[in-house]
Amino acid sequence: MTKIDMSRRSFLGTAAAATTAAAFSGAAMAQSTSKDIPAKWDMEADVVVLGCGGAGMMAACQAHDRGAKVVVFDKGLSPFHTGTNLCGGLFTAWGSRMQKADPEGQKDTWETFANDIIAYGEHMSLKEPVYAFAKHSGEAFDWLEDNGLKPHHLEKYAGHSQLRAHRQESFKGRDYIEVLVKELAARKIEIQHRMGVQKFFFDEKANKVVGVAVGNGEKTITCSAKMGVVMATGGITGTPQSLDFWVPSVAGKGVAIGGPSNDGEALRIAVRDLGVPLSHMQYIASYPCGIVVNGRNGPYCRWWFITGQGGILINKNGKRFVTELEGICHVTPKLAGNPDGCHYVLADQSTWERTLQKIKLGALVGLPSWTAERVEAEFAKGDNLWKCDTLEELCQKSGVNLEGLKEQIAVWNKAVDAKNDLQFGRTDMQHKLGKGPYYMIRMFPWNNLSCGGVRVTEQFEVLGWDLKPVGGLYAAGETVAGVHGAFYCGGNACGFAHTSGFMAGKYVTGWKEA
Repeated sequence: MTKIDMSRRSFLGTAAAATTAAAFSGAAMAQSTSKDIPAKWDMEADVVVLGCGGAGMMAACQAHDRGAKVVVFDKGLSPFHTGTNLCGGLFTAWGSRMQKADPEGQKDTWETFANDIIAYGEHMSLKEPVYAFAKHSGEAFDWLEDNGLKPHHLEKYAGHSQLRAHRQESFKGRDYIEVLVKELAARKIEIQHRMGVQKFFFDEKANKVVGVAVGNGEKTITCSAKMGVVMATGGITGTPQSLDFWVPSVAGKGVAIGGPSNDGEALRIAVRDLGVPLSHMQYIASYPCGIVVNGRNGPYCRWWFITGQGGILINKNGKRFVTELEGICHVTPKLAGNPDGCHYVLADQSTWERTLQKIKLGALVGLPSWTAERVEAEFAKGDNLWKCDTLEELCQKSGVNLEGLKEQIAVWNKAVDAKNDLQFGRTDMQHKLGKGPYYMIRMFPWNNLSCGGVRVTEQFEVLGWDLKPVGGLYAAGETVAGVHGAFYCGGNACGFAHTSGFMAGKYVTGWKEA
């Protein structure tokens, strides 16, 4: 080039390609152009939805209800193999009927909700998806409730200054999937499985995505999208390989778990074909809860139910290292300074009994859930879960330092008596650690939610290299960058997935707010 030519093609050959340098070969520097558009499509639709998790199915329902012919393609095998199915059923929302009916909930505003998200994310969030989520989350939740969502209640949750966490009593994201599968069937919307996106077709003159090619290596289908495409293809935590590739800081560490098809391939294709920039790819929700079994797989322990009843968090030295009231994603970075990069939750018999009055054993260890029988079997096995009559036996089996643990328990019990935690300023000490049997669970980071992806407007339009909307391209759910910032605040992933899908499905049809 003899002069600066910042076309989509030239930009992709420089900045965008450099941003994702390792992801691309020289052949991938090409970009979709008008000449690539098929003369005849294998299928035709008004709206194409890519992905069938909570975000994708919400989008499909809303687009259909606005009169659009909708086609859904998904790389995986089932809606029950998506990130939504792995969530714990917590949906944070402002303005739902349930929140409005609660005197405490009435104190909330969407601005307060947005500010909580931004503050918890270390002010690294992007305002557009945050504002859209905060404003419309109640509408999305009410729609799910209207369509048969199983029993739920409001509860307070760390990181949220107001009462807005809508909790599934089952603690299962599966409840949301069941509603949406039912609603797709009622609308006769079929999900085409094992059909991951292979190409976006882009009309340069119209500045619009006009269709996609999807396939599985054996079969390819081209499908037009007269109104547009909604990307709801998830994040990058589906396999240890994809997680470690995109986020080297966690390579080889902890549990890698997400929707099995969430490998970032759709994001790479969007960059290749459309030159859209990616943002916030270095940030993931890494919970300090993972029980590592079977390689890099495993469930997580909801240890905050145990600490809420008097349990404490310790490291291998037997010492506390954080206030147990800290938001869980803020605990994870502290694990790097612990021996072996892990931590343990400790309970005596009384604490354990109080905990099981608050939560069932099969829900305490979940995502994927272990049955109560499986949890008991793991305690008996003694690899990561231990039940021992004495501290001496507990430390001998777990490798935790006995003298350090005895000293820590003495310090803790003194803090309970004085109502003053001189170590970390915990304020809810009510119960001493006393007689055994003692229960202890070892945990590592549980990496299941990516916080990066494509940038969007407040109407969920995907932004191109020039930070202007790419016509006909929308995104929802984990595919969207920047809603969580640097740290994910509990309940926002499930809430955002469904809310962004709810709104993107409307916007793609041309709907505008009054």
